[in-house]
Amino acid sequence: MLEAVCLPFCTPPFATTHPVAAAGLAIAGHPTASNAYLNQCATLSCTRRFLRSAAAPLTGNPGTGLSCFSFLERCVVDLRFAHPYCGELIRRMLAEGFYVYFRGVDDYDLPGKSWYGLRHLSHDGILCGYDDRDGSYSIAAYDSCWVFRLLRVPQECFLRGMEACLARGEAGTLLACRVRENTAVALDLPLMLRRLREHLANTADRFPPEQEGEVTGVAVYEFLALYLERLRDGGIPAGQADRRALRPVWEHARCMLRRLCAVEQALGWEPVFSAAYAPLAEQADRLRLMYAMFRQTRRAGLPAPIARGLRSLGRQEADILRAFIRKAEETEGIVP
Repeated sequence: MLEAVCLPFCTPPFATTHPVAAAGLAIAGHPTASNAYLNQCATLSCTRRFLRSAAAPLTGNPGTGLSCFSFLERCVVDLRFAHPYCGELIRRMLAEGFYVYFRGVDDYDLPGKSWYGLRHLSHDGILCGYDDRDGSYSIAAYDSCWVFRLLRVPQECFLRGMEACLARGEAGTLLACRVRENTAVALDLPLMLRRLREHLANTADRFPPEQEGEVTGVAVYEFLALYLERLRDGGIPAGQADRRALRPVWEHARCMLRRLCAVEQALGWEPVFSAAYAPLAEQADRLRLMYAMFRQTRRAGLPAPIARGLRSLGRQEADILRAFIRKAEETEGIVP
């Protein structure tokens, strides 16, 4: 067994949660697997509970999780039974090129993690490497400043955090994942257009505010604007603002821009749609940063312009995507 292994690390295209980021890390180093994001990850989601409570909107990017990619080879180990051997298992998984998504390790014991030394919490992350020379693991996770990055954590701290969760009856798992050999993912324009049509069809009027359940599609922009207005009006205390509410919007916009660029290049089109969409991706980033400023400063004047920006972003995105779909149907002969 090698003394040290460190798999490549980068910030994945989607990283709102650790399991989503785990899929992204496994996909990132492959020459074509990232096309799957362009084919299938074309929408947003959130909940409606915040309209009647201080609940988080739980904004997400459907189709980005570990179970959403059939070309990912996955192997799950239950730590209730495997904890005496987890060190050896982790080494073998990493040595064979598997990223290891773990659950059931107490953040309290992991230096650099979001709740280190502050709160006992059975949490997760992604093991990207080990080094037996200094007794450390390389773990991709959100740190104490809520930045997704690579942390160096003593192996003994990891084991202590795992054992703390086991002692509380909170057994976790190790999930090893990598792209299968001989995987080739091509751009799939018919699938892509189907996902985009679904995104556009799910408008706000299809999701009555008084009902429960998930919201998807362009409607999410309107519901997130309502969330910001609840923060503005005090219906949700500013101190309870969801930390990651707008990150998925930014990640969605970045992916959408890459999608438009890829299709224009593959079909030999002029970059009309990507040029029109690029300012929207920049706007999504600005709104995300404005929201982060609001969380830090609680400035009362910030939620309203963020809400207006979200509504504008949704309208402009819908206009660009409708035109994009029309051209694809007309010039490429793809029937709805």
